[in-house]
Amino acid sequence: RIELGEIENVLQETGLVKQSVVLAREDKRGEKGLIGYIVPESNFDKQVMLAQLNKTLPSYMVPALWMQLESLPLTPNGKIDKKALPDPDASELISNEYVAPRNDVETKLAAIWQELLQVERVGVHDNFFELGGHSLLVMRLIGVIRKEMGVDIPISDVFIYPTIAGLNSNYLEKIKNPSLQQVNIKYLVTVKKGGNKVPLYIMAGGGGTFLRFKEFSALLDPDQPVFVFQAPVDAEDLKDFPTTIEGIAKKFIDEMVLHNPAGPYALSGHCLGGFIAYEMTRQLEEMGKKVTLLAMFDTILEEKNITREPAAFNNFYQIPLGIKHVSSKILFKVNFETFLIRKHTRQAIRYKVDSLKSVFVKLKNKNVQNSTTQYDGLKIFDVSSAVYVAAYKNYDLIPYHRKIVAFYAKEHYVFLDRNKNVEYKKLSLSENTKNLWKEYATDLVIYEIKGEHSEIFDPVQGNEFARLLQDHLDRSAIYDTIPSH
Repeated sequence: RIELGEIENVLQETGLVKQSVVLAREDKRGEKGLIGYIVPESNFDKQVMLAQLNKTLPSYMVPALWMQLESLPLTPNGKIDKKALPDPDASELISNEYVAPRNDVETKLAAIWQELLQVERVGVHDNFFELGGHSLLVMRLIGVIRKEMGVDIPISDVFIYPTIAGLNSNYLEKIKNPSLQQVNIKYLVTVKKGGNKVPLYIMAGGGGTFLRFKEFSALLDPDQPVFVFQAPVDAEDLKDFPTTIEGIAKKFIDEMVLHNPAGPYALSGHCLGGFIAYEMTRQLEEMGKKVTLLAMFDTILEEKNITREPAAFNNFYQIPLGIKHVSSKILFKVNFETFLIRKHTRQAIRYKVDSLKSVFVKLKNKNVQNSTTQYDGLKIFDVSSAVYVAAYKNYDLIPYHRKIVAFYAKEHYVFLDRNKNVEYKKLSLSENTKNLWKEYATDLVIYEIKGEHSEIFDPVQGNEFARLLQDHLDRSAIYDTIPSH
């Protein structure tokens, strides 16, 4: 539930605006979102305002679009006339100081952005994602640029260079120096630059991007640099991407050392990204590089499988255990689906019907599919996620006994199908599971963070998380540096 009045109250408490009103409106794309109308004070600073909002409000209650007005329209009774507020597509969005396109390429790119994002004016330093862009729109952007400009830009470039100026500059540099390594970085995204602290590198989980950590990084100290490594978001890049944790770690290290040759480095990873961070730390140590911190963000180790002997007369005693294991899995599925049908009848039935339709469609099209893998829409993120899962399953952790700081989400859920809006069942991690990292660390520090696995970085619970992490980043930079050989 979104309380617009609560957002307006928090806005006023920042001391940066004279008047404000927040509305939920649909844009020309039919997407509904929050827009904040403000009359700023003389000391207005958008970034400071957003930082204060993110400390108090959950991310979904922080408007993505902002409009600056000289005054808010009033009714004859002196109340704010919300119906008279200008359409968000017909006014200036508050972003960076407007700088007009400076050449033909930037002019064409600005026109494409304006059409795609449904905004009236785009400056060369405006951020694609701050203007309402998201992963699916990136795919469309690349297609439109290819069609209208005859230029192929890697999808990853939009994530790494999210402004028109940055995108154009990198593209021109590639033309002049195509072999220059610095312009061919594919996986390292700058989320927060500047500052003199040891930079934090976060390995996104399978299918994750830097966007998950953008708001969270703002909760860390102002002088804490943050960079994110993400899996390929381009089908061509995915073809050459490693399929092992060791290979992915080496690929990321190559770009990290290119970006920051001397170090030291603070490494962390979310979900399966934690295993990549673990392997990177091991490889960096072998290279003689200094790693000050290794942090796991809800990276969960599984208990080792018990090796079972082939069926024989002398191990028939295992049969009851096997039956019990299979029965428990079946019982869990039955209980879970019964739970769904009882609590969310319509969605559960719809899911079953859609699943059957999907099976029939797959059987029907089995013989007409070609061997070329197609990546349409957001499917590339599912494919890259599958690469991470497969790499993790074949990864053997080598204990090298260093300190690990593990942050676990308090809430975990099993979903029948998130895409079809079918609900979930809540699970909890056992203390034994949380402590499994002790086998690979001389010192294991464990914290529980409010929120679900994918929501622990949201500002509503991220403040405490950010404070704990920053404390470890600062102390480890002085005391807990992982020694190099």
